[in-house]
Amino acid sequence: MKSPRFELVILDWDGTVADSTGIIVDAVISAAESAGVKAPPRQLILKTLGLGLNQLLLKLFPHLSSEILEKVAEGYRSHYHANEGSSYLFDGVREGIERLYQNKCKLAVATGKSRKGLKFALQDTELNRYFSSTKTVDECFSKPHPHMVEAILEETQIPADRAVIVGDTHYDIEMGKNAHIQTIAVTYGAQPKDVLISFEPLACFDSFKEVVGYSRGPCLPPGCNCCTYVHHATLRSVQKAGSYRAANKERGMP
Repeated sequence: MKSPRFELVILDWDGTVADSTGIIVDAVISAAESAGVKAPPRQLILKTLGLGLNQLLLKLFPHLSSEILEKVAEGYRSHYHANEGSSYLFDGVREGIERLYQNKCKLAVATGKSRKGLKFALQDTELNRYFSSTKTVDECFSKPHPHMVEAILEETQIPADRAVIVGDTHYDIEMGKNAHIQTIAVTYGAQPKDVLISFEPLACFDSFKEVVGYSRGPCLPPGCNCCTYVHHATLRSVQKAGSYRAANKERGMP
């Protein structure tokens, strides 16, 4: 059996493993309307996916009082938990996770979900047994802070240069770079390919099957059309910058 390219593959959940972005967007809209607040456009909500709930709501509703924000948060939780069982795994995810596991890759989850939400999702999908470590915003800082990745690396005792984060938003890519690990973007989730590529991940794939093939190695030949390669200079520049705030400033982002 060939050695995997990475010893540790860290997966985002919503939009990467599970097709749940629609449920999240609908929950935000329903919660806002129930609280008497104008709901933001769906495309704007999609841009915030990947953050923990509190950070997501602060970004979408920066002018609301803490009392109204808490009301929106409670409405979100109610709507989401009533519908979370209707989310499904993306094509190839279950088989891909099994292949990585059999190929001696350690697997982990780093998610903006709550611990309760991730526990339900893992039990509902019967994927619990594959993961050596799981981190949520209940015990770690929200993405793009590197806390989740750093905690996973410490728990699994895998060096940073042997780990990769796979996600569907730029927050996943930034979190990986802030933790000094490699990053892979997937285009079938919340954010489009052009946005993901602008944050310069190691590779960008259109399916989870391609993620698995790449993670299991060996290197794909030059000119392969199944993914988008990006120069490693960006990873080095983010490390040199020392924080995601500095990297965002360079891009003209808040």
